[in-house]
Amino acid sequence: MQLELDRPTPIGKRGFLLLVLIELLVLVMVLTLSPRVLLPPIAFAVGIPLLFILPIYPYILFFFLILTTALDVTGIVMPNISFFGTSTPLTGFHLVLGAILIFAIANFFYKKRTLFPRIELTLPVILYLSVVAISVAYSPNKGEAIVQFLRLLALTLLSFLTVFLVENRKEVTFVVASFVLCATAIAALGIFQTLNQQYFLPATFVQAVGASVPRATGTFHNPNTFATFLMVAIVLCVSVLLGIKVSWRKLVILLAIIITLLGGLITTFSRANWLATLMAVFFISVFTRRFKLFMTILLVAVCLIATISLISPNFAELVLGRFTSIFATFSKFGSTAAVSSTSRVQFIKAAWSMFLSHPLLGIGTRGFPVLFEKYRPIDFPIWLPVRECHTLPATILAELGIVGFSIYLWFVFVVLKAGVKAFKSADDSYLKALSVGFLSTFIGFQVSMFFTADITNNYFWFMIGMLFAVREIGMRSQSLENKA
Repeated sequence: MQLELDRPTPIGKRGFLLLVLIELLVLVMVLTLSPRVLLPPIAFAVGIPLLFILPIYPYILFFFLILTTALDVTGIVMPNISFFGTSTPLTGFHLVLGAILIFAIANFFYKKRTLFPRIELTLPVILYLSVVAISVAYSPNKGEAIVQFLRLLALTLLSFLTVFLVENRKEVTFVVASFVLCATAIAALGIFQTLNQQYFLPATFVQAVGASVPRATGTFHNPNTFATFLMVAIVLCVSVLLGIKVSWRKLVILLAIIITLLGGLITTFSRANWLATLMAVFFISVFTRRFKLFMTILLVAVCLIATISLISPNFAELVLGRFTSIFATFSKFGSTAAVSSTSRVQFIKAAWSMFLSHPLLGIGTRGFPVLFEKYRPIDFPIWLPVRECHTLPATILAELGIVGFSIYLWFVFVVLKAGVKAFKSADDSYLKALSVGFLSTFIGFQVSMFFTADITNNYFWFMIGMLFAVREIGMRSQSLENKA
């Protein structure tokens, strides 16, 4: 039975005429007014309604969070802000994160919420943040250590806000669609950059890592961060592809998106994220028991590389060289393809020496780049600049000691356990597929961070929040079904 209010009501001739007039007015304004004149009224027209909408639907801000994160270097509002003696940029991400916090509080008052989900992530996160905070006191790099702690604090807060604000399937779909949309657009940009040989790899990055391969960066400063963004989108799309049945039309669209994302990922030349994506997709096939489809996706990737090799044999050689350089040994140190890989092994050796000197609590957060010269292996080249250890387990072991390392392992175990429980207990095939996707994304991050140590990656903490949010949605729907 259909209620009278459910039936669509036509706007009528007058309403249609008014709509056309408004459209024409907007068109004339866009074509005739300068941006300085046009932007204030647009900001006013958009901003005022948002002030009333966002306290009710704060999850809308997650689209802007994803967008500003994707813009990265192009989304910087103020490039250099002095903060505890260090220079750090103010970005659109920081502003949106602040807005999410404000409107989340407004939403809690609006809904009169006093109860929140109790998630087992709370205790390991608090303990890990406590260890980082304590290490600031004895860190030889206090300014950067304080900034690192505050970033971790903000990002863990983002995880919990995500759990609290994403409360149903529609909101989950909104977040996932926003992520995939932004990633696909920037992947296409990365492919365009490569085709036009305009890689936009910043000179500062080239100097920092000795990059010798042309790498697309999209809108990012670091091609590895760009690749991580694409890795997450690929894993989520594949989880939907392997986890639920879709129509032929949606299947074609999904495959086109995945191919675009894979193409963008290849152009980044990020070996860590190539391997991370491969492992994450493999685990999706394990969790869903869809090995044939996994092999199909792998075949598509191989065909994509084969097609590229026909267009540009040199590009294909670079891809193969980058991938095999993951397994380079000390004997190849100094070669063009192997310098980045073998230097990471040297960093691990230095981190291990730091750990042996300070086994309990480590040398302090962000202490590695400062004390590296003291613990540097004898055969490490002086000309290679050092800013990171590039391996998260080694970094934590060196800077936070066995205490911090043990807490981090506990944190990883808690997330993995929650993710497995989420997809095993979910009755809804869609939520089950996304649970597998978020869990596999977390596994992919662990692989990636074995080469990058990027624990303050925005998407890492955001995806953890989404994993627990989807689990809570599934548990609530099961509880309602049991009561019915």
